[in-house]
Amino acid sequence: MTLATIDLIILGSFLALVTVMGVVLSRLASQGIGSYFLGGRRIPWWLLGGSTATSNFDMAGTMIIVAVVFSLGYKGFLVELRGGVGLSLAILVVFLGKWLRRSRVMTPAEWMRLRFGTDKQGRTAHAVSAGANLVLSLGMIVYFAAGAGAFLSAYLPFDPLTCAAVLVIVGLVYTLLSGLYGVVFTDIIQMAIVIFGALFITVEAFVTVPGLDLPSGFFDLSLDPIATDGELGAGLLALDEGRWSTIFQFFGLFVAMWFLRSLLEGMGGVGGYTDQRFFAARNEREGSLIAFQAMVLSFFRWAMVAGLVVLGYAVVQNGGEYAELISNNPEQVLPVVIGEMLPAGVRGLVLAGLVAAALSTFDSTLNAGASYVVRDIYQPYIRPNASERQLVVVSRWATVGLCVAGVSLTALVPNINTIWGIVTMGIGAGLFVPLVLRWYWPRYNGYGFAAGTAGGLFAGLLTNAVLGWPVIISFPTIIGIALFASVAGSLMTDPTPDHVLLRFARQINPAGFWRRYNERLVAEGTLTREEDDRRVSEKLSDMLAVVFTIPFQIGLLITAMSFVFRDWPTFGLFSSIMVVSGIALYFLWYRNLRSEAECNEEEARLDAEEAAMESADQASR
Repeated sequence: MTLATIDLIILGSFLALVTVMGVVLSRLASQGIGSYFLGGRRIPWWLLGGSTATSNFDMAGTMIIVAVVFSLGYKGFLVELRGGVGLSLAILVVFLGKWLRRSRVMTPAEWMRLRFGTDKQGRTAHAVSAGANLVLSLGMIVYFAAGAGAFLSAYLPFDPLTCAAVLVIVGLVYTLLSGLYGVVFTDIIQMAIVIFGALFITVEAFVTVPGLDLPSGFFDLSLDPIATDGELGAGLLALDEGRWSTIFQFFGLFVAMWFLRSLLEGMGGVGGYTDQRFFAARNEREGSLIAFQAMVLSFFRWAMVAGLVVLGYAVVQNGGEYAELISNNPEQVLPVVIGEMLPAGVRGLVLAGLVAAALSTFDSTLNAGASYVVRDIYQPYIRPNASERQLVVVSRWATVGLCVAGVSLTALVPNINTIWGIVTMGIGAGLFVPLVLRWYWPRYNGYGFAAGTAGGLFAGLLTNAVLGWPVIISFPTIIGIALFASVAGSLMTDPTPDHVLLRFARQINPAGFWRRYNERLVAEGTLTREEDDRRVSEKLSDMLAVVFTIPFQIGLLITAMSFVFRDWPTFGLFSSIMVVSGIALYFLWYRNLRSEAECNEEEARLDAEEAAMESADQASR
């Protein structure tokens, strides 16, 4: 497929624009690593929310989601509960986003010092977390490069690796220069382009639907197994017969497993660049609003997915070489539809939007990954007294090094679905249990976290990347090994010191088995009884709100799809679910958010406490 001159001009202009933005914002990022990695915690929530949405709207992921929905209809949505739906946002909206912002740290690894202290167990957890997050960042960079290269090579006269290299260089330049400032502000430009493309494709598809004959079972949302010898799902079978045939045979079990995976991810924290957005929020109220905006903006992604699927079936009904191509390999639906079904000019804008989405995932991962190198390895262990200017220089070198390492591994990846499976159900699954236990179980200590993370990560890479076990076996194996290692590592070693746990309970107000620590805070006079009652009420309200946030998100996304498909019974049902759940969320979640004044008061209190602790440490030394 070839691009018109206007398409190439639009695509080139976009790449030039984001590069210029990086240069313009480089001065802001040079003020220190707080500015480079967190934007000085001065970026408004609506910019961070748009950036979060864009970074989750990646090109490779969209190719996979379109392929699965094209092959399975609504059941493809259920498959994408494995990660593509982003169901973890439902929990981040209600309480985890607030908890992350209350941590007042820069990286997920630095968070370990708050939870486990600064003694040997805290340092162990910190080091293991930094290593695990670096591995995850490398996996995401490989995923980006593989997907971007495969996508662009369909239009440009270059091989996938060359296409990936061009995008990597552009993303590297503006991320290198401007840090999170450049990432966020270019993400907003990218989101505007993405929304335009989504709206155009949605309208085109909506008009096209009446003339289509979609496969039998396309609109079926049940959990019954899918027939492997019929039209529905045939493309996925051709792409990877052994893996998908297993899923078809045990579909309901797989959906339950994917749903559990997403809940664990949400309850523990997504990690990586997503957590970074919450660390960068101005206060905890804005942390919750960031997640809500990202969740609502995902409406456009799923409307676009439905539109691309419809146009893909139009290509199939028209016949020809591309019809056979996408029938045998559904991962090609996205590039074929854009190349064949969109007019010149619009094609360039949609391509720019998808490239923008890919760059957003890449730049976010790269910036967050560099923060682990600098904040979690270089500064604490190599040069503790480095100046802010020196740290910014090292941050830029770390950005380059991480980029080169990730792209170098791309040649080892057979297809983007494989690397997506390794990242989400392999590396990611290995981190779920340790990340969940840290919030809710006080007896969990730094050694348990290190053991659980190491065990889960090893099991995830072994079962997925080396042995190639089916997910129905590998996922429970990974979870079981991580859980055993976490519990055994904690119970066989000394607990985290009480003063660390008391400070964590006071600052975060987590749910779970923390009641006795809250009672001690009241007994010591650190909390009043009225404050404690308010905190208990807040947690109960949050737990109840989650019951409505999940159906709100699912209702929102299926409403988008069913509208494009003109499936009015499904549209009526899920739009009603969305409206009812949204009203409940207003009363249970939004009205209970702390006001700006309350947030500022809490921030001032914590600033004073940290200053007092630092003075005491200096005096003791």
